[in-house]
Amino acid sequence: MAIKSKSVEKNDKKESIFKNIGKDFTTIAIVLIPIAIGINQVGRLISTALGLPIFLDTIGTIFAAMLAGPWVAGAAGFLTNVVTAIAYGRPTSVFFGLVQLGLGLVAGYCTYKGWFKIWWHVPIIGVVLAATATLITSPISVLVMGGISGTGIDLVFAFFQATGAKFWTSIIASRFLTDLLDKAIIATYLPWLTIKGLPEKYVKLFRYAKLIK
Repeated sequence: MAIKSKSVEKNDKKESIFKNIGKDFTTIAIVLIPIAIGINQVGRLISTALGLPIFLDTIGTIFAAMLAGPWVAGAAGFLTNVVTAIAYGRPTSVFFGLVQLGLGLVAGYCTYKGWFKIWWHVPIIGVVLAATATLITSPISVLVMGGISGTGIDLVFAFFQATGAKFWTSIIASRFLTDLLDKAIIATYLPWLTIKGLPEKYVKLFRYAKLIK
């Protein structure tokens, strides 16, 4: 009987994630979206102020993915870049919203599958997220900005160029190297460790958090 109950619960989750997307947008999930955007913006400002070769602007997106699933995280991530475009007069930021969207969907799906519950899955997922970001960012950065972002990552790109690496090799290598630190470690582990430490009464407020605890 217990096995049947788990099976029904699993089927309900699948239906909610693929067919009833609206169920994920609960009141608390909607409130979470501007909070996630705020976390992303603070991270971005810290990175810019310190001239870091990492962006720190996806922590809120992955936080949302772990708490509220892929659709809420994807929305929070993409809207982060819309806010950046409007607030700072940088319309090209909208294109990079696709990176945020991709990360939110992938991290949210991994949460849905329960993969974050096992500690040794976390570094693997982190690398997958880093690769996802690199694959989406690299062509966008070249097409939209000629491969130069005006941030600290350009120093890493210049290093690879100085070693004689080809243009695309330098683009992909510089982004993947920085994404390993930015996405695979900081943006993945900070939310994960925080949620692991949440009291049970707060975990119950979020639809997906119990799949991590």
